[in-house]
Amino acid sequence: MDMLVWTVARGEHTARVGEDGEIDGDAELVALLRERLSEPTTVYRRGTVQGSGAIELQPGDRRYVVARIRTLCSEDESFEITGCDWR
Repeated sequence: MDMLVWTVARGEHTARVGEDGEIDGDAELVALLRERLSEPTTVYRRGTVQGSGAIELQPGDRRYVVARIRTLCSEDESFEITGCDWR
């Protein structure tokens, strides 16, 4: 089965984050992303619109990484999604 993999940059550092939660790349960024990808996140039934039925996702939920990647850059502008590929 194909899996989405995002390329995440922060300054000069890059890492790849798989839909399955696997992270590889620059050790410093990998450590930071592992920390960030262990925090719960809230998404809404209609994208990121509050008031449309909040869903609290925890690490381990199949939808968690996708939701967390979506919110990562909005919470911290130092992160940038530079690519999204299939593995």
